Amino acid sequence: MTDFILADPARCIGCRTCEVACASAHTTTPLTSSAFRPRLSVVKHGLVSVPVMCHQCENAPCAAACPTGALVQGRTTVEIDEARCIGCNSCVVVCPFGAVTIQRQTNTEGLKVIKCDLCVASENGPACISVCPTAALSLTGAQALAQLSGQRRSDTAISAGVNESKPRA
Repeated sequence: MTDFILADPARCIGCRTCEVACASAHTTTPLTSSAFRPRLSVVKHGLVSVPVMCHQCENAPCAAACPTGALVQGRTTVEIDEARCIGCNSCVVVCPFGAVTIQRQTNTEGLKVIKCDLCVASENGPACISVCPTAALSLTGAQALAQLSGQRRSDTAISAGVNESKPRA
């Protein structure tokens, strides 16, 4: 299993600081409305908000659906070769998380795939994690995910009044 960024909707306040940090980390020009291209998107529904980003799937459907090889399964992330992207939207359609977008880079360039790359070019890791004011984002791997899953099952069993040591009749 690859690492990915886990977002905690209970902690997210929808401030979009993560979006700004992401866009800033992936550009060398000043952020303007035309240069603002974060690789994640904060989604708000009612009182809940949470950033949505690539989960770096092990058997990434986006990479499998890409007819040109613009998206490929790397060792730690689903990698992008922008020069190969033809903007066909196949990756967007198959992403189970809605975390892949196709955007026009500049007026002279065509459409290109945009998705979280865990800020692999940065020695400080993902920019979104370090700027989140509520620590709603964390870099998560297989071991941490297994722990979280076990804790959630235990919490659910306790709140339902089930004793985990005895099977239910």
